[in-house]
Amino acid sequence: MQLVAIQQAVAARSILATMPRVIESVGRSDFSSGLFDIARRFTGTEIVTAFVAAPDGEVHTLLAENHYNSGQPALDIARRYVSRHWGADPANAIALDESDEADCWGVRMKAGDIESSAYRSECYLSVGLSERFSLLQRREAGTMRLSIYRRRKESFSEAEIDNLVESAPLLMAALWRHYEVTKPAGGRGAARDFHARLEKAAPELSKRERDVCALVAAGLTSEGIALELGVGINTVLTYRKRAYARLGISSQNELMRILM
Repeated sequence: MQLVAIQQAVAARSILATMPRVIESVGRSDFSSGLFDIARRFTGTEIVTAFVAAPDGEVHTLLAENHYNSGQPALDIARRYVSRHWGADPANAIALDESDEADCWGVRMKAGDIESSAYRSECYLSVGLSERFSLLQRREAGTMRLSIYRRRKESFSEAEIDNLVESAPLLMAALWRHYEVTKPAGGRGAARDFHARLEKAAPELSKRERDVCALVAAGLTSEGIALELGVGINTVLTYRKRAYARLGISSQNELMRILM
């Protein structure tokens, strides 16, 4: 595993020219696909993920995108990784100081660098991945990590790494802003509390309808709810519409009155 300090740098011109559309999409459903398209264009990646490890220990999956011909959906791989293998990832053992002179850090890791055979098998070998380059940055809200993967028997070129390094400040700034816009206002604890209240206040709702309403109340956007539940945005909208109809309401404010 190779750890590289990334100093303040102007974003690479090639990526900079493609970023306005992604920046404009912060908080919207097309943010993840737009960022993935940029990463794929300049690195040939098949999978891109981003996570935020909050100070309370919760890990938020900010995005998980892959090319439609890549086999397993990236979101499934991301969930498996967070639930089973987060603690086995050597990158998560790196202590980052938010006062570091470097804007962020770059970690280049190959499957062979992973000691856990289960993690290596389930998140790399079984899905045809061989190498990962990650950008990490710590702020008061937690530690952000953007990871770009290459397929088996492929490796990042020095030009691709240079592109990622030079564009790191811009990429991470966009991700942090997207996280601020889409994260639950009260965290997952608030969502769990709202879910429990809905079980008592609205037993007529299905579990999925309660899931969606609890996350709406916690402040997630439709995109954030879709990512949290692993469903499409249209499915989220359908559950929300159905739940609101059962409750006889038409807005988030009315939902909050029921919960409070």
